[in-house]
Amino acid sequence: MYKVVDLMTQVETSFQPILPINIVSLDGGRQQEQSPTDKKEALSDLCHWQIEEFLRQTGKADNTQRAYRRQLRKFSSWCNKFWLDVTPSDIGKYRRELKQQELKPASINHALNTLRAFYQWLRRSNGYPVNQPLPTDAIGLERVEEPQALHIEKEDLADIWYALHTDQPTRIRDRAIVALLSHGLRASELSVLNVNHWNGKRLTIHRSKGQNVSEVPLSREAKQHLEAYLEWRRQEGGVFTPTPERPMFLCQDPKHRGERLGYKGLYKMVKKLGAIAAVENIRPHRFRHEFGTSITRKGLDPLYGKELMGIKSDKVYGRYTQGALKLAAAKAYLQAIGEDED
Repeated sequence: MYKVVDLMTQVETSFQPILPINIVSLDGGRQQEQSPTDKKEALSDLCHWQIEEFLRQTGKADNTQRAYRRQLRKFSSWCNKFWLDVTPSDIGKYRRELKQQELKPASINHALNTLRAFYQWLRRSNGYPVNQPLPTDAIGLERVEEPQALHIEKEDLADIWYALHTDQPTRIRDRAIVALLSHGLRASELSVLNVNHWNGKRLTIHRSKGQNVSEVPLSREAKQHLEAYLEWRRQEGGVFTPTPERPMFLCQDPKHRGERLGYKGLYKMVKKLGAIAAVENIRPHRFRHEFGTSITRKGLDPLYGKELMGIKSDKVYGRYTQGALKLAAAKAYLQAIGEDED
């Protein structure tokens, strides 16, 4: 009996009357305005979600995604509007803001092109009205000076290889790294290589830009340096044993011994090598420019050159071959006037 009474008491106390339903029209007022903080958080969440969806659907390389994400979040925070509410005037003001920060024209253009790519995606994904101009349509780009040729001079290259033959614990590995960079590989592509990407004749390269895969043949000298490094690893054994799935290039310092040599470690190694060789402004990407210059001077068909370097655009390929063009033009001029270059 006690249990029945208790149950009835709970039913009575839990009963609540049904309240009337208030219907508010779509264009009516809000019953409760969001606080400025809640509104800002909601705006930020939606804008960031759209950024991530853009990156997911476009499938850009990791480095490109990081750059796009940084640029879009920076603009979103500055503008503090939903993407559909952004106007050409907002884009123009943002451009002036970047110029006042004394950013280089190339950096300003990168920010504007990122916004342009995002809005084009937004329209393709039915997130922006088809009959309405995009806020980025009327914005021009900054004038950028023609980039300087980044190939490595013959004397500087000789100094780098001389430094590579000094008595250092990592020199066997470093010679193999520079030999592969000198075949036009991006540093990001080299850092993700595994032992099984080398079959004794060609390297299988998983390109960092796009989803394509290339097979790059190595010169005799590069093969020797790579095989010497793999033999050193076999002799060392332990964490250095070159089993197929292991990384191609490993750290040798005590703290990270046997771990993959990542992009940052590779970049640091090349910069240190440049300091030893007294070659200014040396970095991994300059070896890629040197490769483009070298194959162009040798008369290699640009179609083959683009395949070897993992490039699809003629315009992009031209950045790597302009060094050869300048050298050829200077040589042709001197020959035309009957003089030789000293």
